[in-house]
Amino acid sequence: MTSSIVNSALSGKTIFTEALFSRPESLSKYLPYDEFIKDENLFLMKDGSLGAVYKVKLVEHEPLVASKIVDSVSSLKTWLGLPSSYTLQLLFDQRIIGPLDNRWNELLNDDKGHVVSKLLHKEAVERTRKSSPYERVLYLAIRNCSVDNKSFVSNFFKKGEALLFDETKSFIKRLREFKAHIADLECNSSLKMKKVTGCELVRLLRKEFNPKTFYKREFAKYNDEVSISKQVIYNSPKLSFEGISREGVKTRAISLKMAPSFAYAGSTASFLELDFPFKISISFSFPEKDKIKKFYDVKEFLLDKTQTAKGRRQLKEIREAQEKLAHDDRVLYMTYTVIIEGETDDELDEKERKVANVFNNKLESEVISDKDIGLGLYFNSLPLCYTPEADLSASRFIRILKSDAIKFLPIFDSFRGYEKGLQLYTSRENNLALFSLILNEISNHTVVIADSGSGKSSFIIDCVQALKRLEPEPLIFAIEKKASHKIIGKYFDADMTIFDPNEDIPFSPFRGVYDEGKISFLTQLLIAAIKLTSPNFVVESEHIAAITKSLKLAYKSAQNQKGLEFLDGELVESSNDENVEISVDGFISELSGLTSLKEFEKLEDKIEEVLNKLKPFYGDGLYSKYFKSCKSSIANKDTRYFVYDLDSLDSDPVLQTLMTMSVMEEIRQTIKLPENKGRGGFVIIEELGMLGRTNSEASKFIIDAAETFRKLGVFLIGLTPRPQNYFEIEAGKAMWQVADNYIFMKMSPDNVEYLKSKSSLLDEANTQIIKSLDTVKDKYAEVFYVNKNKSNQGAFRFWLTPFKKWLAPTNMKDMEKVEDAFVKCRGDKWEVMRFLTKDIPSYFENLLGQEVKA
Repeated sequence: MTSSIVNSALSGKTIFTEALFSRPESLSKYLPYDEFIKDENLFLMKDGSLGAVYKVKLVEHEPLVASKIVDSVSSLKTWLGLPSSYTLQLLFDQRIIGPLDNRWNELLNDDKGHVVSKLLHKEAVERTRKSSPYERVLYLAIRNCSVDNKSFVSNFFKKGEALLFDETKSFIKRLREFKAHIADLECNSSLKMKKVTGCELVRLLRKEFNPKTFYKREFAKYNDEVSISKQVIYNSPKLSFEGISREGVKTRAISLKMAPSFAYAGSTASFLELDFPFKISISFSFPEKDKIKKFYDVKEFLLDKTQTAKGRRQLKEIREAQEKLAHDDRVLYMTYTVIIEGETDDELDEKERKVANVFNNKLESEVISDKDIGLGLYFNSLPLCYTPEADLSASRFIRILKSDAIKFLPIFDSFRGYEKGLQLYTSRENNLALFSLILNEISNHTVVIADSGSGKSSFIIDCVQALKRLEPEPLIFAIEKKASHKIIGKYFDADMTIFDPNEDIPFSPFRGVYDEGKISFLTQLLIAAIKLTSPNFVVESEHIAAITKSLKLAYKSAQNQKGLEFLDGELVESSNDENVEISVDGFISELSGLTSLKEFEKLEDKIEEVLNKLKPFYGDGLYSKYFKSCKSSIANKDTRYFVYDLDSLDSDPVLQTLMTMSVMEEIRQTIKLPENKGRGGFVIIEELGMLGRTNSEASKFIIDAAETFRKLGVFLIGLTPRPQNYFEIEAGKAMWQVADNYIFMKMSPDNVEYLKSKSSLLDEANTQIIKSLDTVKDKYAEVFYVNKNKSNQGAFRFWLTPFKKWLAPTNMKDMEKVEDAFVKCRGDKWEVMRFLTKDIPSYFENLLGQEVKA
């Protein structure tokens, strides 16, 4: 009995070290994990050592300029300042978000909003889930390996009370010391760190040892009464010197051969280009200074009289290292390993070539494919499994200065988007990215710049439909050209206003709810009409007074003409002012008879001047059809989507200005209706250039609306394919000034350079990103997003799924195909979608059927 206890005590860490490089009978037996100490949030290992594992928030690398990358890396020096009795592991894991991950259910459980938006959201989730996006995670594992087993054996023969006291005292001392060190590390770390619990570590290890089953079923809940080592392996692995095979998935270890002569901060971000899952394992131990000094002194002595070029170079490197050590640098032992997985040797060979390419061309260093000690290196890559003894067995550690080692820390990630968002995308490096244009803290006015054909309209329409998942249903106003919103507007029952000179105009500046604001606007509109058609005419106060008075009289006359109405079977006086609309002819009639009023009887000449100047806008005047009453003078109160197509007004600056003013006023009035309180929404100006170069009224609307609408949760979105429009035309200048979000898509290099010269928003990093953006027809469009203070920015891909393509066709060929489908399906919008998507996989049909029935 005594002998077995002594042997157990003597074993210490050696049994775990041997297990790394031999074939164990039972793998669980040799795993070092024992229990998780809840109160301290620490792990107790089988050899009595303590460990802590952190999940570190990574830095999104793409939009960082060089100085920011250097600062991000240099700020982590404290990670490499641990005592010699400690080990440190950095475990970077690029892994697939499996189809059974809870995040998919969370995304699909959001069942609010418009039926079309729910359908498109489900389609996006299904497409993204099947594309196997990645998540990148960095774990920081710290272990205190200074357990004195010899002391335990010498104390074994003491009385029980004395032994218990000494061991408890020793453990408490080690615990306090360990907690103090990790507290310092937490405090000084520039990256957010969160401790991993026992449950999270078990989940991580289960994924390692059950790579297929992990994504197919749920496992038993973590049991804190059972050793962690016994809760992670569910299928018998096969071990070999090359690595471990679990459920048919084999591993291979690729190690850094020697420290590169050329190392730079951020070099590890190159690994994000790899298009398969992998792990980077960096293990550090911290040798004593005396040991390092002795090593360099011996090397210097042996090389001091060398005559070879190689020897002289080595001597120079040693003296440079000694110089740095004299200035508070430090030598570490680093083992740098990349672990790849595959089911066949051919697959592993292909992945190995890609990893070696990154090392050779990006890090300018050589690597070794460790087929003899791959198993040991694999186990070294598990959290808290690494010990300095393993380095001696593997002989893969590199002596490296701390100032160089920090350049290899894998702290970079691709764009992650927001924690919560209405839209689901992937980064260009296949990260899962949630996004929305309404997640800025203060304001969310947005400008969009992209070349024609880059997909900007499709992307903004996607932002629009995603907003419709909110409750209450938000308002959407689109002032556009070429009817980009025409098709999707049918699915959202939009109110369509198309200014076609060959058709009846379904719009009038005089429609809407009348109040003092409406009368004031109509007065300004008519004055603007006079100034545009008679620029040399001077508008005086008498003219303005006559117009305002005539509008009020015309409104009162329209009320009287409305007369009586039936209410509950009785004829009563109408009180519904919303159904009253002034006609331009009624206004002119009142203006003509205004001299009958005492206060205006001396202004006959002034009134006559106004009547003459307004001739183009009434009767048979050139613009009269745009000012007459229309059949749809009052929009449906249930309508939440409004489209105004001003394309045909481009050739006439007078109409363009006046109708723009009228549309914008109608939008302002609609937003402020009682039934629209608290809805929020977007006002989209699809082409800022269509507002004219010198349209001061459009500019004034944008500036005023930016503040007024912000308080109501309604935000402006301006688009243009010509970046000069944001710096040359009045409306563009105003939009750029009030914007909080900036969206860039595929652009010519000249346009990008123009923007950089005009705005400090673009720096060297995001300029290069924008130049690299691409659009692949019918597949995806790449988008770069940045907010005004650059607190959130990154590039991602907007995938054009089949439903999104046919709900918002943006080229003439696709538009004609949709129009033909509406004719064939007799206007049934869901039958149109079935017809257009009949050749795509059946799950689209299933999604469509479920949502329509709902």
